[in-house]
Amino acid sequence: MTAPAAAFSFLAERLCLDLANTVDWHDTDHPGERVHTPADVIRWAAEAGALDATTAAALHAHAAAHPRRAAALLARARALREVIYRVFSALSHGHSPLPEDLGALDTARLEAARHQRLVPDGHRFTLTWDASDDDLNRVWWPVALDAADLLTGGPLERVRQCADDRGCGWLFLDTSKAGRRRWCSMEDCGNRAKAQRHRQRAIA
Repeated sequence: MTAPAAAFSFLAERLCLDLANTVDWHDTDHPGERVHTPADVIRWAAEAGALDATTAAALHAHAAAHPRRAAALLARARALREVIYRVFSALSHGHSPLPEDLGALDTARLEAARHQRLVPDGHRFTLTWDASDDDLNRVWWPVALDAADLLTGGPLERVRQCADDRGCGWLFLDTSKAGRRRWCSMEDCGNRAKAQRHRQRAIA
């Protein structure tokens, strides 16, 4: 019996941070993986809006027919995810990212940028990918470019890590007007913290 596909959450307000959040309890010694297979990576990218349905279907077929390439995709996507997590987790706490992590992210950015092309779009121009439908790496290219865009364009002071004291670890961009968002989700970690404060007040 096939296990049900993991559900993905898109609460971070940025593509790169949503990929970082495909691990539960990221800030603990018992993280929970949500991306188990190459198909999960492709499905995540489609649900995140990084792939259209036609491209996602073509990549699913190619991954199924070429398991070694698919395994390489899974490894690359997970590696990029962990780099993004370490970089923005550090920044959220006011620390400088490790040089090797910035270097790895820059390498991914350069590879992705090499596959972008300017094309006419009516009276304007737009960026598109020059990859064929069997290039599995196009799954993570938009993520690498989004991470670089966030690093260079900010607002980095709005990058936060969930304040849950159990080690949720999820990252997000605080787009609230007041800039006081503390939780990955008020319906999850936020409600738990609210209930905990209520119990503490009742005991006191």
